[in-house]
Amino acid sequence: MKRNFYFKLLIYTSLVALLPILIISFILYRNTTQVMQKELQTTNEAYLKQTANAMELIIRQITNSFQQTVLDGTIKEFEIFTLGSYYESLTGDYNTDDLRNLHMYLNSKSKAQWYLDVLRNSNEFIQSVYFYDNAKNIVLTGGMQYKKDSFHDNDWSLSTEGIHVYPAISEIREARQKEGNFKQVISVIYPTPTTNNYIAVNLDVEKLCSDIFQKFFRDGNHTVFVLSESGQLMFNDRGNEINVTISKHPVLQRNIKEGAQHSYEVELSGNRSFVTQMNSELLGWTFISAIAIDDLYVSVTKIKKLITFTAVLLIAATALLVFVTSRNIYNPIFHLLSFIKRNNDDTGEYPQRNRSIGELKLIHSSLQEAFEERTNLQARLQESLPAYKKMFIHSLLRNNTLSREEIAERMRMLNVRIELEGLLLMVVSVKEREVMDVERIHLNKLRIADIIDANIPAGNNRIVTELIDELFVVIINCDPSQLTAMFGLADRIVQDIKTLPGINGTIGIGGYCHQLRDLPKVFEQAKEALRYRIVSGDMDVIYIEDARLKDIPVLDYPRDKEIALNSYVVNGEAEQAKHMLAEMVKDIKAQHHKVDFRQVQQAFIRLLGSLMESASGLRLDINKVLQRQTNLYDALLRKDEVEDIRIWFDDIIVQLTTYIGKAFVDKNNKYVQQAIHLLTKEFHDNISLASVAEQLQLSPSYLSRIFKEHTGQSFSDYAMAARVEYAKKLLIETNLMIKEIGQRIGYHTTNYFIRVFKEVTGVTPGEYRKMHETKNTTRE
Repeated sequence: MKRNFYFKLLIYTSLVALLPILIISFILYRNTTQVMQKELQTTNEAYLKQTANAMELIIRQITNSFQQTVLDGTIKEFEIFTLGSYYESLTGDYNTDDLRNLHMYLNSKSKAQWYLDVLRNSNEFIQSVYFYDNAKNIVLTGGMQYKKDSFHDNDWSLSTEGIHVYPAISEIREARQKEGNFKQVISVIYPTPTTNNYIAVNLDVEKLCSDIFQKFFRDGNHTVFVLSESGQLMFNDRGNEINVTISKHPVLQRNIKEGAQHSYEVELSGNRSFVTQMNSELLGWTFISAIAIDDLYVSVTKIKKLITFTAVLLIAATALLVFVTSRNIYNPIFHLLSFIKRNNDDTGEYPQRNRSIGELKLIHSSLQEAFEERTNLQARLQESLPAYKKMFIHSLLRNNTLSREEIAERMRMLNVRIELEGLLLMVVSVKEREVMDVERIHLNKLRIADIIDANIPAGNNRIVTELIDELFVVIINCDPSQLTAMFGLADRIVQDIKTLPGINGTIGIGGYCHQLRDLPKVFEQAKEALRYRIVSGDMDVIYIEDARLKDIPVLDYPRDKEIALNSYVVNGEAEQAKHMLAEMVKDIKAQHHKVDFRQVQQAFIRLLGSLMESASGLRLDINKVLQRQTNLYDALLRKDEVEDIRIWFDDIIVQLTTYIGKAFVDKNNKYVQQAIHLLTKEFHDNISLASVAEQLQLSPSYLSRIFKEHTGQSFSDYAMAARVEYAKKLLIETNLMIKEIGQRIGYHTTNYFIRVFKEVTGVTPGEYRKMHETKNTTRE
């Protein structure tokens, strides 16, 4: 029996030693290959992503510039200019009646040309910008104007009916320059608000290649290239023909059509290449990187041989070790069998087992029984551990007779990790706003516990447990100096709980607990703080010292200065707003050392809320205006110095007032230009401030104010001057009666027309006509 076991031991041990080595060798070889492919894929994707991002960034910058150009309204004003097509068709001498409007039209075209130049200079890769005005049959570019039929780049154009994406990006094309030569460009097409008009932004292909793509082209067997949506090669290393071969490969073409974005191997002339492709939805292009991998796998083959050699050595060494040591292994087995026999003599079970099974099986079954019994006891202990832990925490919140040593021992046994000194206790009350099923209620309890635990800093020991339904207890180790930070933490917990559907949360905080034995008293204080919800309203975090009616100083909030500050912000008056903020901070600073810093924080939180309310009243998203990604309240609560808070608010107010001021100026300028246009167009009718305001959907008082700010004249004075100027023209150039001239310019009472004319010019209409007739006669 001993010899049989020896041979069994030799065979089994050899197999046990050999099998892991073979498995490890296979896994190591496989992992090495996978890691190499993963690294290749990661590297290639990084190259492609960097290239695609660079190109997409250029397109987005150009798109933003285009949108700013269109939003300004100058392009649209030129497109829809009344009789624009008529003025473009004029030849020879101009009619005097057309001069005024023609001047305005040329001024509008000049502004449009200027904005096109601004768009051209907004990005270094823009070679030229074409503005196609199909209604007027003209093309504006580079400060020049061309008829569409005579435009030097007339072999390429399109209508907006062919544009299905925004912006539309063409493939590389040869654009004829005005000097007669050709230049490779990529055209980015943007339809304007007017139907069938568009702006073509031509990107310089040569500069894109040299500044962006050239650095990604690598010599040898590695190539990077770009295919358009139709499969045309856009950017590629012209000295490396492999990109042409790969671009036509059927596997690559199929993956492009399917929109796949991954890496794969393809066979090219007996050589394998590792191809990585990435699609850009914005550009409609496919960025492709390919590398020959046969040479790279040579090193992997060497690793495979080294692994095989090492495995053979390990097998030989293991066999020798088994042969030498197996003679002495049976002694421990014998002692184990003797021990099992002694412990089973009273039952008489061992002889029966010895006859039916071998030594190792007997030892195995005995150990398995002992292990199963131990596992069963451990499982029962783990099942009851949460209940014991919860009972222990409940005992800490009540007056108990446990000594400090007994408490510490139970905390170690139950794995309760918290120090016995320096504690803050919070009671989290959770209310359901809607009826929920049992499963959802339990899931929400788990989520709330996770939210609380996730918000507590890792450096603070804590206990988080559900005391009863809808009531959680949180005990945290902290120093007295961290109380303000703990209040901010409580506020974040409440805000995160509110993100759960149908859940509201309130936190009551007791006084600071210097020793664990004070927990029952502090727990009662926290529950008392929660009861003050009736008095304090919908406060989310209630601190017992704030809730109790004590004779403590209360911060005097400067409400009148807050109102004035918001008024300045809404009107875009940055300097006045900054001055008023300084006054508010001065008032709060004067009380800083008399009140708790938390009251100071609450004052600034109130100020931030009023600013956000003012921005909301103007239909502004304050986070977008300020370009802030983080929660403003959270950022404010992180500041623990009044001066830091002042600087932070100063920056917010400057950005907000600047944005609002510019928006108001742009809007007012637009309204005034529209009013002048209506006045110039309709001054011969009985036009009035009220009628113009009605057409622009403004109040007359508001239009009157912004009109005078913009022109320096009141609306009525401007209208009177325009009518008198036209009357002068009619008096000189026509033989119409003064009554008829007055009626043409909107004055149906002749005496009133004469009085107005004399008030403006100093002479009557008849005298004005005679003066100019005398001058004309003298010249003749």
